[in-house]
Amino acid sequence: MGRPRSRAFGIRGKLLLVALTLLLIPWMGYQYVRDMKSFLLKGQEQAMLLTARAVATVLHDRPELFYPQVGVADLIGEDRDLYAYSLSGYIRLDGEAGDWGERVDFLRRYTVERHLACTARYAPESLTLRLVLGYRGDYVYGLFEVDDDSIVYRDLRYRRLNNSDHIRIVAQDAGGDIRRYILTLARPGRLSVYLMGPDWRYPLTGDPVYEIVGEWRETPTGYSVELRLPRFLVSEERRLAFAVGDVDDEWRRTVDRVVSTAPPAEGQDEQSPGRVLLHSPEIAKILKGLDRPATRISILDPDRRVRAVVGGLVKPQTDPPAYPPVPGTGISWLHELLNPVYRMILSPPPGQFEDATAKASHREGRIFVSALAGTPSTDRRLSQDRRAEIIVASHPIWSGSDVIGAVAVEQTSNELLTLQNQLLENVVSVTLLVFLLVTVALVTFASRITLRIRRLRDASERAIGPEGRLRVDRIEAEAQASDEIGDLSRSISEMLGRLTRHTRYLESMPDTLAHELSNPLNVVSSSLENLQTQVRGGDGAKYIDRALNGISRLRHILTGLTEAANLEDALRTGQQAVFDLRELVSSAVEGYRVAHPDRRFVVETDESPAVMHGIPESIAQLLDKLVDNAVDFGHDAAPIVIRLQRHGADAVLEVINEGDGLPADMRERIFDPMVSVGKKRASQSRLGLGLYVVRLIAEFHHGTAQARNREDDGGVVVTVRLPMTVEQ
Repeated sequence: MGRPRSRAFGIRGKLLLVALTLLLIPWMGYQYVRDMKSFLLKGQEQAMLLTARAVATVLHDRPELFYPQVGVADLIGEDRDLYAYSLSGYIRLDGEAGDWGERVDFLRRYTVERHLACTARYAPESLTLRLVLGYRGDYVYGLFEVDDDSIVYRDLRYRRLNNSDHIRIVAQDAGGDIRRYILTLARPGRLSVYLMGPDWRYPLTGDPVYEIVGEWRETPTGYSVELRLPRFLVSEERRLAFAVGDVDDEWRRTVDRVVSTAPPAEGQDEQSPGRVLLHSPEIAKILKGLDRPATRISILDPDRRVRAVVGGLVKPQTDPPAYPPVPGTGISWLHELLNPVYRMILSPPPGQFEDATAKASHREGRIFVSALAGTPSTDRRLSQDRRAEIIVASHPIWSGSDVIGAVAVEQTSNELLTLQNQLLENVVSVTLLVFLLVTVALVTFASRITLRIRRLRDASERAIGPEGRLRVDRIEAEAQASDEIGDLSRSISEMLGRLTRHTRYLESMPDTLAHELSNPLNVVSSSLENLQTQVRGGDGAKYIDRALNGISRLRHILTGLTEAANLEDALRTGQQAVFDLRELVSSAVEGYRVAHPDRRFVVETDESPAVMHGIPESIAQLLDKLVDNAVDFGHDAAPIVIRLQRHGADAVLEVINEGDGLPADMRERIFDPMVSVGKKRASQSRLGLGLYVVRLIAEFHHGTAQARNREDDGGVVVTVRLPMTVEQ
């Protein structure tokens, strides 16, 4: 029987557990990359602040760049200023808004009740003006979208020009002089422009003004007008206002209402024109050389109005990535394989996001207040849709000791996030690859070690038989190895050699004792027999009988020891033959009846023969030991049953006696050498070798021997199962 083997957590499992510690590397890498991202963000802020400082240095002491005619108007409050956006394409005067592009999104709404911007939910009942201005080259363009429930055109029979729907322009020069223009028409198409008097009724001259050109087109809700003005009307220190006059009754032809971009102040009848603020072309020209990918640079005036903008925060989709894959890893195939996993655990930077400040003409925030107060600073904010983090750096622009503006440099953290993701991907990929390689190496190493240890274990187990006898005096497994397992193999072989020599000494002991004690016992025995013939009766004869009995017991012990010691040699050298076990049992029982006339033997056998191959003398010796054991431990009056039956390919021999049963702890050990339950007769000495001999003979014939109590616990049944020959 081998030892119980537990493989729940062997060498391979332990080495695999050691390999799992490599998974700490990506965790440490993640922590390192997070810390590195913080440092890189601070570095990016400092770099952006240096960029803002460089731009501000270029603009220092140039107050002319911030004159009132350039910049933006505040879209909130009662500001009368107008803002003209730069136009990227040519404007065709046809009353259509298609060539204005995204500038249509900047249409400002004016009504009678509220002349400045109102919300998109406002729905006027009669008249609404939506206006946007733009500039390109030497001209300023205007797009008017008017909601009017009743359109009245000019009646050419009347000299008065405000007797129909019309557009008014108020222009004020640097000296405060005001020029008034009216745009009117008799039918849709080209507008007629005249210079008007203060009452807006009659032209100052009968000649039209050709510098201002406009085109009128009817729409489902009213009409739209595209207008072109010369650039000099919005030059330095000039102011401008627009108004829409509405006439609803074509018979009375009186002006019912006027919607103006600059309504008259309280107690006055005249409009108060505002400034038309443009992006500074000089500033834009300076910033053009500073344009960087994914960077927006804005120039603010002291009122935090945007004077110029260059660049954008979103890179075109055709641009290459900000940070190419980290070279030198050579594991692009692993990146492709793990890409779905990366997409689940890593958040890629947004390619597109919404940023309300991209079109804002006025900037809010403490960072701009701080810069306009003379203190450079940086800040971070989220985009409008909260998908991207935007880093802002602002630096003041000085003119002497005064702050005349501020530079705002904005970038997203997408490049750092991309770099962080790429570094994490490389850390995970390299770690996983190293983990796989180390795991394979460790498992291979552990499997090799385990295989060698198992070979050594199996060889060690085969070196000793189930009965505890040595089979070999050395093992060859791993004997030639030069490592610790080889040392262990050689140590085990040396130990087996010493055990073999000691075992041989013990095996030769019975023969030596028998030889050495035979002569003294013969001398003592013959002397006692001679003395017995001379001593008749009395106590002396009794003591002589006891001495002779003791000598007989010593001879019995020596015979048993010699028999057990020489049994294996006898089995190896015995003459094997094919014989009928049933006949052997029957003839042996006849001898038992003669040897034990006071005991009754019962034989139960099958009618068919039980032919087997083996040593008949050894099988007879096995049966002798079983019968002697039954005679010694059975009741004198009880029969001894010898039963031989066939079970499949085996012959089952049972010897049953009535008497005391076996203790529970002795049923497995009863066939071991030097084990005896006890003895019934004190005159006999038992060494516990009988059943041991039975087991050796049964195992030599490839059989088994077992002992159990009878079902009624009134005796013992010893069963020997022996294989029969195939041919019967």
